[in-house]
Amino acid sequence: DYWWNTFSSSPKVKFQAWSLNNINNNNDTNNNTQQQTLSEEERKEQKKQLIKELHERNAPKIYNVMLQLGGLYIKLGQVLSVTALPIPDQYREYFRTLQSNVPGSSDFHEVVKPTLERQLLGGGSGSGTQQQQQQQRSLEELFESIDELPCGAASIGQAHRATLRDTKEEVIVKVQYPDAKWQVPADIECVGQFLRLCVHFGL
Repeated sequence: DYWWNTFSSSPKVKFQAWSLNNINNNNDTNNNTQQQTLSEEERKEQKKQLIKELHERNAPKIYNVMLQLGGLYIKLGQVLSVTALPIPDQYREYFRTLQSNVPGSSDFHEVVKPTLERQLLGGGSGSGTQQQQQQQRSLEELFESIDELPCGAASIGQAHRATLRDTKEEVIVKVQYPDAKWQVPADIECVGQFLRLCVHFGL
């Protein structure tokens, strides 16, 4: 989108430049310099407005991709939201929401509850149905209640409010996403390879 609309190597930009040159060549010689000057100023203003529209159009797309990829990419968005680098305001506004408003990405019954059972109760070997029933009873004995909706989420996990059965104490249970163990190192490797390509090609 950015390349097609703004880069000098884009066929669209080349065609616009060619059309403008033809228009200027058809102008009267006495007015040519003045019209070219006005045209240059207009082009700068148009490009500025175009880049603003591109930012507004693409910022939500990049934001949604970061949410889908999760892990390191959410952390990257959080860093970019507060960095001193010249990040466009349209992107920065979206990335700021990643500081405190990351939606939970794991289903409670399919992912969160089994993960809690493994982490808190140890889930060893044994028969599937009988062991699952024992773990579920144990989990219910540990917590009087646990909210299925997360009260917060981050790049590699999410948190749920719960009440301990024995002490009635309200606690926050943090659950690491099962894929985080391999996903974060894989993301770091991908970003590292991308940066190496940028250095190689002088980007």
